[in-house]
Amino acid sequence: MNIGKKIKHIAPHLIGWGALFLAIALQNDLSEWEFEEYYSIIGIFSFIALATYINLYLLIPRYLFLKKYKHYASFVSLLVLATALLIAFWLSELDRIDWFSRFIASIINVVFVLLMTSGAKFLFEYLQKIIKLKEIENKQLKAELNLLKAQVNPHFLFNTLNNLYGLITQNNNQKAAEIIFKLADLMRYLLESSKADKVSLNTEIQFLEDYLSLEKIRLSNNNAIKFEVSGIDSDFFIAPLLFIPLVENTFKHGLNTISTDSFAHFFLSVQGNDLFFEAVNSVGKSFEISERVGIGLENLRKRLHLIYPDKHELDIEQTTHQFKVILHIQL
Repeated sequence: MNIGKKIKHIAPHLIGWGALFLAIALQNDLSEWEFEEYYSIIGIFSFIALATYINLYLLIPRYLFLKKYKHYASFVSLLVLATALLIAFWLSELDRIDWFSRFIASIINVVFVLLMTSGAKFLFEYLQKIIKLKEIENKQLKAELNLLKAQVNPHFLFNTLNNLYGLITQNNNQKAAEIIFKLADLMRYLLESSKADKVSLNTEIQFLEDYLSLEKIRLSNNNAIKFEVSGIDSDFFIAPLLFIPLVENTFKHGLNTISTDSFAHFFLSVQGNDLFFEAVNSVGKSFEISERVGIGLENLRKRLHLIYPDKHELDIEQTTHQFKVILHIQL
């Protein structure tokens, strides 16, 4: 134990005994005390301190914390009586006052100090338990977030490789080559962002633009893809890869299922400390909302719940011809 930890451990004890001495001083004029009175108060403090530490570090951990209440009650009663007797005889030897009166007064004083110090110990143990539980909870949340974040990469790669496979089977080697080149840049960003808790909003926007350009290579000219950004007067930092599941779902359940006149529109705006991301895409007649619930969207819901608890909304709106998802985050 280094010096800093020793001071941190001892400081509460010094403060407690200092407060007790101050309480006595405020009730008495110490300037009028003689040597015997200082000597008596030192004796009282010594006996009470001994009883206090026996209770705190022996009786409470060994009996009370282990729910051996009868044993604890017996031993603490003996401790109070023994301490009160020592104080009574100590003071009676000094000022010749009736020891029995001192004995009764000492019992009251010892019980008061033990109750106060025991209460302080229980409060300290309770706070320590809360701190440890919080640390464990934070570690679990961090581990869960890392797991969810790690799932984004293979999920994204799986979808893109599917697209690449389709182009290769169609002998469209030029488009396949362009996708491979852009995919390398996207995967580089995925690897870098997966190590960070927060990323620049501007870099996340650039990632989405690169992904959309990759999809434009794959899809026909009949598909209208649009991405609009507004309100970005200054850079913000957000959790990485929050928008890509919504974008991926749009292509998976929208543009991939409609042959002509399909569209996917994306809007990102910042209004004060509020960020809004909207994904709107065309849908076919056979489309049902249950189709939208996949790995990517469930992953996103869990991440939002962990990273932005009570600071986000994820709303879904569906009509006959289009499907809309609106994400609102309080930065």
